[in-house]
Order: sequence, then C-alpha cells, then structure tokens
Amino acid sequence: MAKMIPPHWHDKTPRSEQRVFSMLQNDPQTEDWVVFHSLNLKQSGARPYGEVDFVVLIPGAGVFCLEVKGGRVACTDGAWTTTDASGATYALKRSPFVQAQEGMHEVRKSLEERLARAPELYKVPFGYAVIFTDVEAPPTGIGTEPWEVIDHHSLTTGLAEHLLRAAKQQRARHHIQSSPAEPQPQLLRKMRDTLRPDFDRIIARGTLVNDSERRLLRLTEEQYYLLDLLAGNARCLFEGAAGTGKTLLALEFARRCSRSGDRVLLICFNKLLGDWFVNEIRATATGMDVTAGRFYKCLRDAIVSSAIAAEFQVAEQQSHSPELFNSIYPLFGQLALEECANRFDVIVMDEAQDLVRRPVLDLLNVWVKGGLREGRWAFFGDFHRQAIYGSGRPEDVYELIGAHCGFCARATLKQNCRNTRRVGEETALLSGFESPPYRMGQVDGAPVDYLDYSDAESQRSALEKVLSRLASEPGIAPDDVVILSRHRLDQSAAGKLVDSALFRIRSVEQFASTDSRIPTFRFATAAAFKGMESKIVVLCDVDRIETDEDRSLLYVAMSRARSLLTVLLHDRTKADVREAFKRRMSDLWR
Repeated sequence: MAKMIPPHWHDKTPRSEQRVFSMLQNDPQTEDWVVFHSLNLKQSGARPYGEVDFVVLIPGAGVFCLEVKGGRVACTDGAWTTTDASGATYALKRSPFVQAQEGMHEVRKSLEERLARAPELYKVPFGYAVIFTDVEAPPTGIGTEPWEVIDHHSLTTGLAEHLLRAAKQQRARHHIQSSPAEPQPQLLRKMRDTLRPDFDRIIARGTLVNDSERRLLRLTEEQYYLLDLLAGNARCLFEGAAGTGKTLLALEFARRCSRSGDRVLLICFNKLLGDWFVNEIRATATGMDVTAGRFYKCLRDAIVSSAIAAEFQVAEQQSHSPELFNSIYPLFGQLALEECANRFDVIVMDEAQDLVRRPVLDLLNVWVKGGLREGRWAFFGDFHRQAIYGSGRPEDVYELIGAHCGFCARATLKQNCRNTRRVGEETALLSGFESPPYRMGQVDGAPVDYLDYSDAESQRSALEKVLSRLASEPGIAPDDVVILSRHRLDQSAAGKLVDSALFRIRSVEQFASTDSRIPTFRFATAAAFKGMESKIVVLCDVDRIETDEDRSLLYVAMSRARSLLTVLLHDRTKADVREAFKRRMSDLWR
C-alpha cells in the first residue's frame, strides 16, 4: 500500500480522483510509493498558485504528476470541455496535458530550489500523465506521447503497472542512466519532506471520529422498511453481515412489541451484549414487560425460580461446562418452562447464528405462546461469518429452522450502517469475501491504520505508541476506545501495558469500577465483544489470517469499529494481506 499524503480525501473530492486515490493506495505494487493528493504549489507567471491532482514518488523509477479528468471530455478548435454525470458542461482554461506538464515543471523547480545540495536529484526522471477515468484516450496527434495518456481501458489493467512503464520510457527519452536508479530511499525521503509542508491539511482524528459518528447514528430507510415488515409478519428471520443494524433492529422491535402490551423475551448469546440489552431496556422501556439478557442467563433465572431449583443447583455444581450447556440446561430448562404458565408473547433473538441449535429451539418452542410454528418471533443473525461458536453451515441452520419453526418471512439487511466506508470495505476484504457482503456506507471516515510487528517486543512498542497518542488526542475520550485481541488480557500484547506510566488497560468487566485519573482503556477478546461496537478499536495480536476460523474472528473484531480502526499485523501476514487487497481491483468486487 502506498503512503498517501494526506491519508484521506476531502469530502468534496471528485469521484474520478477518489477512484485514482484508491487504486494508488491499494495496489500491491505501490507498497513503497509516496503519493501526494491535491498538492498546492506556488507558480511563476500569470498564475501565482496551482494544484497538481497527484504527485507520485516511485522508488528507483521517478516522479510523476497526474492530472485526472472524469466524465466526458471534448476538444473543439483547441478549446477543451468536460461534461459531468448530470450533463453540465464546463470549459477548461487550458489543455489537461498542458496543465499536467506545467505541474511537473513546478514540482521539479520546487525540488531543485530546496534540494540544491542533492546532486542525485538530477538523475531522477520527471514525467506527467493525464488520466481519463470514464472515456477512451483522445486521438493521437495532440502533442503528447502514448505513455502520457491513461484512459478507462488502461485503468482495468492497473494504474501502477502503467506508471512503471511510463517511468521507463521517460528515463529512455532523457537518456538517464544511473546505477542505482534514483530516487533511492534517502532522496525519496528528502523529496517527501520538502513537498509536504506546501499542502498538508492535518485534521485532528478526534474531529474525524466525531464527524463520522454524527453521520452514522441514524436509522436507514432499509431499517424502517424492515421494521414495517416485522410488524406485518408473526415469524421473521433476518440475516445481515456485521454492521447492518441487526442488534438495533432487534432492540427497537422488542420495544415496539412491549409498547403494544406484549410480554417480550429479548435474548442473545454474548454476555456483554446481554448486559447491554438489560441496561438499554431499563433506561428506555420503563413500565414495559421486557425480559432481556443472555439466553442462558435468562434460562437459568427461570429454572431457579421453579420448583426444581434445588435439584438443578446440585446438578449445576457437579457438572463441567460442556455438560452444563449440552445436557443440564436443556433438561432442567424444559421441565421448568413446562411448569411455568406465563409464556412470552414474542421472542426476539439476536446473534441467532450462535443460538440456533436443536436444544435451544426446543426450549423456545415451550417458552413462547403457540410454540415456534404458531407463535410470534424474530431471529436476527449472520450465518456466514459471525458463527464462531460452531453453529454449522448456513444450509444446515435454515433446515433446522424450517423443521422446528415452519414457515417464516425472510429478509436480508444489505446496508452497512455501523462502519465508515473504509472500515467496512477493508473488514470485508481481509475477512476473505469475494465480493462485498453489504452496501458500503456513505460516510468515508479516516483510513484504517495498519502497523507491522515482528515479535512480542516490537508489538508492545507499537501498541504503546498507538495508545499514548489516543490518550492525548483532542476530541477522543478513553472510553471511546476498546482494545481487542484473540487472546485473554494476560496472554495479549496489551497485558504487558496494563499499568503504563501514561495510561491503564482494564478488561471490560473491571472497567466500570475503575476510578483512576490516568486515562483507562477497555480490553476484551474479540469473541467476548461480538455484538458490541465502539467508536475506536485497536486490534492487536493478529498473527495469522490463513483459516476460515482466523478470518471469521478477524471479521468480528474489525467490524466492531464504527469510525476509527488500528490493526497490528505480524510480518508473516503480509502476503495474505496483499492477496486480500488485490480483490479490490477485481470486477466482482467493483
């Protein structure tokens, strides 16, 4: 991935430039490149200031200035015009080739003035190109070389490959023969540091996060439509990838049913999510009859309130975890629920991918009025990537639901309304999807930050720098942040930093009780945090993404971040990451 400066495009950046930005940023061949976007330069002559769409510093190849033109392009009697998607036509003050060439000369002049003591600069080829993102190249005879034109056909083969060929042609044109070929890393760093002050628009990440949050926190039209569908069907199964709003829909539907006078059971698999449901119902559903929480916690409460409580507690103390969930809870739960006369009118289940099992469905069949075939229920789940507790193939789940529950209305949530566009897209790529599992959101947000590590000490150092920065970042509060890992805290890189001089790290279970004046960050395993979300996620201990289980866990962890995501990746994952990002260039992904 190229080093993009600035690391994100402005909200008003044209679509054509956004496309070129993404191609330069994500092409595996641009890993060591430096790319400036919207580089402002002081010019001589009648135009005192100018802007170059992209300036690309390519190690060992050269410097290229790119002018990007989207939409339809025409030239009549030497006058250039462009026409956008809405049909509006605009006159260009000069040829885009002249514009690109002038930008190249100004970049070279600026570097020569400021790097006068760097003689190797004169061994660097400078070139330019005009990119037409939506149309074919203009006809020949326009006073430019073929390699200085890139049209929409050329983009399908990769922008990096075209620029490398153009750099080779430019080197031959000017008879530049130097070994090693410039710019070498040292000169490239000087060039980058020289050009950066002219244009760098630093936006505090806290500002970016808060702006993203304001735009993300609203129900989509799709969610309103599905709430109406829920109201019109007694039994509904909703599927959706991470971030499509399943949990919020489940909560809102439970509230609406309760307002109508129904007795509602709102359940999930995960403890943290169950606790969150309890708190939300307490805060917003006063006077409503909603029992909420983790399924096994709600079931246990029902058992200990029954006549078989004493017998159950003895069996519970004598059993181990697998036996407890596979035998003890189903047996005593069935007896306790059959004894209970006060059944629920509606059952709302989130995280269905972890709960749709034969023993659970047998219990719910007793717990809801009319049973699962005649009663009212709504299940929400992601049966393709978030089933990290061994629920089986999606086909098996559908068959199981059909056998126990009969006919139900089915719908799919497709709009990602949790994550920014960048977080959502890169989560899907690294998780192994061949095409996006949802429609990306319209909030672009900050780029995902990837940091490499090679061993335990380098990861500890990288994580400490990330957290220290977040602790002092304006506009970011410590409780906006959660650190996630596949390991428990004591086995994670975060475990080595629990009592740093600049911050504290506490597990989510301990977080509420801390009274430290030092910034304190929450920590959780990715599995424990499933179903939850946070403004900012720092994901550490990513040392492999080879198997389906690895990718499922990565999918769960990355998708928890709403607005800002940092991922610490072991060096051994680089090849897998490179392959994952190649899919962004595929026709299926586009």
